[in-house]
Amino acid sequence: MAVTKKQDNNNSRKDPGKKDPVKKDPGKKQLLKRGPDKEPSKKDLALSKDRRETPKKDPVKKDLPVKKEKVNRVEQAQKFLRGALNELKKVHWPTRREIIIYTVVVLVAVVVVGMLIWLFDSLLSTLLKLILQ
Repeated sequence: MAVTKKQDNNNSRKDPGKKDPVKKDPGKKQLLKRGPDKEPSKKDLALSKDRRETPKKDPVKKDLPVKKEKVNRVEQAQKFLRGALNELKKVHWPTRREIIIYTVVVLVAVVVVGMLIWLFDSLLSTLLKLILQ
């Protein structure tokens, strides 16, 4: 499976070494556009007020470690056996014919590998005898 990198069309124009500029409060932008001599509108003040008054989250209190309850071994064993039986129902059990075929294939493979090992052992022992004489 090949891993490909997703291309982002929006970020292709940006320089990868530069960070994105920090976005400022839209209410403040409007205040800056109006200039120092003009008064901000009610909408601008409400927008900036909402941003200032966002409630801060309370720190999360850590719970004390809970004491372990007694483990019921009989229920655990029953749960395990039920799960095992459910999995055995999903298994594809081979037919009698398939078992015979698989057994014959294994026996033939064992005989062939045994003969190859015997052949190499005989050749190497004959070679060793010739070298030692």
